[in-house]
Amino acid sequence: MGFFSAIGDFASSVVSGACSMIGSVCSTVGGAIAAGISTLATAIAPYLGPVANIVLAIANILGIFKENERPEDLGQAMEQMDKKPEDFDSINEYIDYLREGIRSGEVKLNNNLSDTEKLAYTATGTALGIKAIDEKYQLQTSAEFWGAMGSKLEKGKITPDEVNKILETSSKNSVSAENVTNYINGDKMTDGQKASSVSDAIEGGLKAANPNMSDEEITSRFNKLIE
Repeated sequence: MGFFSAIGDFASSVVSGACSMIGSVCSTVGGAIAAGISTLATAIAPYLGPVANIVLAIANILGIFKENERPEDLGQAMEQMDKKPEDFDSINEYIDYLREGIRSGEVKLNNNLSDTEKLAYTATGTALGIKAIDEKYQLQTSAEFWGAMGSKLEKGKITPDEVNKILETSSKNSVSAENVTNYINGDKMTDGQKASSVSDAIEGGLKAANPNMSDEEITSRFNKLIE
């Protein structure tokens, strides 16, 4: 976690170099899904620290990532393994394939990465985790969603478990992640979705993550989240 908290202090030149490397890694993988991962990883790279913390925690909760598994290792595996995500029925199966490549030694992990390399591989692995979370909940999240949640995490206004439960309730109630972001940021809803439906999904997620809180405590937490 220490690296994740330090990412925000990297110079813009490191971030710029990492973004260029992300494109190269995902180009090596090939396919539309890898291209989407490249776009997402590039977008979250400048504020990766809190985003990586949230994604890693949710991916662990959902069993997408194993305990002590590092996104940077999966990023390196993506670059070195031959198959692409489209060769599998799910992102989870692709991650299993990468994991087996690491376990077998087919993937040669570099544990002495430069700052640029570490940022690039961590962003790529984190974006891969996001795609698996999207697949799990049948949602389309974005860099804006994760950036908003990362900002709230840094301010102590949300926890990774609460983000996970908000995604779960949003999925169950056909609330888009885009509108969750819009609601938290005070922006207008899109696609004809009612603001009340979005607020219900957010509040429901907070309640699910904190079953021992009273209704008043949940309301207070909700209000702090959208401040």
